Amino acid sequence: MLIRTSSSETGQANLARLGKYSARISAGDYSAVYDYFAPEFTSHATERISPEMMGRDIRSEEHKFWMMAREAFPDMEFRVDLLLEMDDLVVSHWTLTGTHTGAPYYDVPPSGERVTINGTAILRMENGKVVEHWGGPHCMYGIGLVRTAGGGPHAASA
Repeated sequence: MLIRTSSSETGQANLARLGKYSARISAGDYSAVYDYFAPEFTSHATERISPEMMGRDIRSEEHKFWMMAREAFPDMEFRVDLLLEMDDLVVSHWTLTGTHTGAPYYDVPPSGERVTINGTAILRMENGKVVEHWGGPHCMYGIGLVRTAGGGPHAASA
């Protein structure tokens, strides 16, 4: 994991907190969502992908995402490739890899193929917790799935 640190004490603390969150997720501790995301956490992707969740505590959706990913990719590996910090914002570029031998991932059936899904998130931190998110959704039709399993809205152009 490459971490670009900030000269500010708050920025360094935010990067350290997100590093600990990523380590717990990587180890399969998906309840970390509740420790590192504030109850008032807002994702600007929610309106696009789960409009019925607008105005509600959506940490459970983040928890479900990690559970679904592990069920779809039993050998899942998660890593953070880059963390950049500026004031109360942290940009995280991450990679999820695994073999799609388990459950469907969203509506994509298991292909038995190795899959790579990348994502970039911009996170706003407040009092050591993530309170706001831009990015996503969580690559429900990630290019790795398009290449190995077909389907998804990008299949025609892939």
